[in-house]
Amino acid sequence: MTQTADHPDHVLDEVLGIDLSDPRLYAGERPERIWHTMRAAGVPLRMSGVREHWAVARYRQIREVLGNSALLSSENGMRLGEKASDEQAGAAAGGSSMLVSDDPEHAEMRKALEFAFAPRQMRRLSESTDVLARRLVAAAAAQPSCDFVAAVATPLLTAVACNLLGVPESDRPRVAALTSAAFSGSGYSTATDQIAAHVELLEYCAELIAHKRRNPGDDVASLLAQARMHGRPMRRDIAIMNCHDFILGGNASARLILTSLPMTLVRHRGFWADLRSGSANFGTATEELLRFEAPVNHLMRTLLDDLEIDGVQMRRGDLVTLWLRSGNRDEDVFDDPDLPRASGHGQAHLAFGHGPHYCIAAFLARVEIQSLVRALAEEVSDAELAGTPQRMESNFLRGYRSVPIALRPRGGSGSPTPPPTSV
Repeated sequence: MTQTADHPDHVLDEVLGIDLSDPRLYAGERPERIWHTMRAAGVPLRMSGVREHWAVARYRQIREVLGNSALLSSENGMRLGEKASDEQAGAAAGGSSMLVSDDPEHAEMRKALEFAFAPRQMRRLSESTDVLARRLVAAAAAQPSCDFVAAVATPLLTAVACNLLGVPESDRPRVAALTSAAFSGSGYSTATDQIAAHVELLEYCAELIAHKRRNPGDDVASLLAQARMHGRPMRRDIAIMNCHDFILGGNASARLILTSLPMTLVRHRGFWADLRSGSANFGTATEELLRFEAPVNHLMRTLLDDLEIDGVQMRRGDLVTLWLRSGNRDEDVFDDPDLPRASGHGQAHLAFGHGPHYCIAAFLARVEIQSLVRALAEEVSDAELAGTPQRMESNFLRGYRSVPIALRPRGGSGSPTPPPTSV
């Protein structure tokens, strides 16, 4: 690990030897403390673990690295992984998904899907998503307690994804089960089950794309099935991989924040009091929750040429990890960053990344998150934990796989608002 004058020995000692790739590290709140120490070091740090990499934890430095997009490649994988075989898996997928592609392929895939995720298209979802979120929250609040992830977050996100993809009604229980299995794991302890869910979901996406080629509709799967790249039909494997990544990766931003919302109900009551009183708007609150509960811990890139950041020289071929969640808590950018404010902090967050790979589904995620924020503010007066929350043990994603909670409907002990009968 390189030392500089800006690298106090006591700061380096705290992070020396930490393996940021170890999923067990993420079972509790320790990562936030580690990222705080990494930010205090002031410069990118050379870290070891499953793979050696430069870890960048400060907001300004993350934006600077991602701003040098011509020097960055995603084709060797866009996350550290948790075991040696993940390196081969990431490279094998390179070029077949927007997440792990470079230009011109990345630009071609993005162009094929941009229409589906344009704000005008996404606004059509707002009303139905609002209604569904309110129905799910009201039903959960009518119970003595529930697992918020299973009762609210998962069905909301699965319904929206299935609607966008054009998944037939008969297939939705299967997609819901596979999505839940892929996200409900606890890192290394359920890796086999998660891999099996991903494989079966890829098989389903192959079936769906084949069906949409024969019977196209007004949906994302049909766009992929009919898409063209470089003037030719998009390869079948690319269409399948992007379909899979939309169901899981493209929905991850909203999904993981939705699993964290009940924890803010319990831990940050002032945030919700401001929303209930009308002193803050839901759009600003949504952006603040994206900052505070950034769902992606890190992105990884491979350097295509040398790059210097604040006196630290990183070489061609080096791996660089950009700790987005850390950047969103940077004390030099956000005043009192560990406290969410419904009125916001006034600075753009990094939850969706920065540069050419900025999340294509960002507007969709905002629609989904804002719908649930509104439903919780308008339907719930208070909440308390009904058990021990379980975090996902993942170095890549930050959120919960289970949050037992009791939601108190507005109006105190009276009956909750009757849920709508249909969406």
